[in-house]
Amino acid sequence: MSGSPTARLRLLGILFWLAGGAVLTFGWMGMAELAYVDGQMPFLVSGGAAGLALVLIGSTLVVMSALFEAAERTAQRTAELLTRAADEAVEAAAAAERAARPEPAKAAEEAVAAKGD
Repeated sequence: MSGSPTARLRLLGILFWLAGGAVLTFGWMGMAELAYVDGQMPFLVSGGAAGLALVLIGSTLVVMSALFEAAERTAQRTAELLTRAADEAVEAAAAAERAARPEPAKAAEEAVAAKGD
């Protein structure tokens, strides 16, 4: 992965997923050793809630990473389109200026016609 902020955010989200999975696994392993429900509840509450929270945080980070990456691509594309539009506007202005300027031969004919009247 590159060193971009979105890649680091995605990596952090994946690490949170892994940590959440590990906490859920350890909670399940602790709960599986006990045969009575009163002893299993602390493992279920602490391991399950903490593991689920870590997985949700990791999911949020991965989704944010994808949204930031899409926003970066959109900003780059918008900048390219604006640059292209500005270049075309400059070319159109130059063409209009050339079209508005009278040609030398045409100007000479008009001058001769004006003297003849």
